[in-house]
Amino acid sequence: MKTDKKYTKNINKSGIWFFLKWTLGTILAFGFSLLFVEIGERPELPTFEAIIGAAIVGISQYLMLRGRLNHAWLWPLACILGWGLITGSGIGAMGWVTPRTNILALRTIYGFIFGAIAGSILGTMQWLVLRKQAKGAIHWLWANPLCWGIALALGWTIAGWLRLFANLFLFEVVGLTVTWFALGITTGIVLNCLKWRRILDLH
Repeated sequence: MKTDKKYTKNINKSGIWFFLKWTLGTILAFGFSLLFVEIGERPELPTFEAIIGAAIVGISQYLMLRGRLNHAWLWPLACILGWGLITGSGIGAMGWVTPRTNILALRTIYGFIFGAIAGSILGTMQWLVLRKQAKGAIHWLWANPLCWGIALALGWTIAGWLRLFANLFLFEVVGLTVTWFALGITTGIVLNCLKWRRILDLH
């Protein structure tokens, strides 16, 4: 396997621009997905709606990754498979569902646990795409669950806190927006820490 050192150096230099695009693209994709996916309580969201949301987010992220990954089209596929498994197993589409409790402590705990579980499944699917194209890709297997756990706990907790002042379901949307924003930031940082390499010879 050959790598292009000049390519890797240029990729690393463009890290800030990639981070900004990744974060903005992720949050905009979530917003766009709401045109097709109805936010509901866990685990009410149908699997096919989760797949639609996953496809939208995956395609958006593909647009940022295609300059770094060979066969970047596999990334949206990994997202679709991951969310299909997560929702189909009864865990729920964590990026588009809300908890049934308004107790802040439980929202934080459940958010971290279920976020980490979803992140583990999704991260494993995505790692299969990353593993031969970025040095240190193995770290994605623990970093993605951590990012999801923190982001979902943060979003669910903020939504619960806002609903203490006015019991509006709109605050759940605000909370999930915070979740996806936090995901864009944290996963963008992790991806920037990977040492990307262009594979010139796959054989």
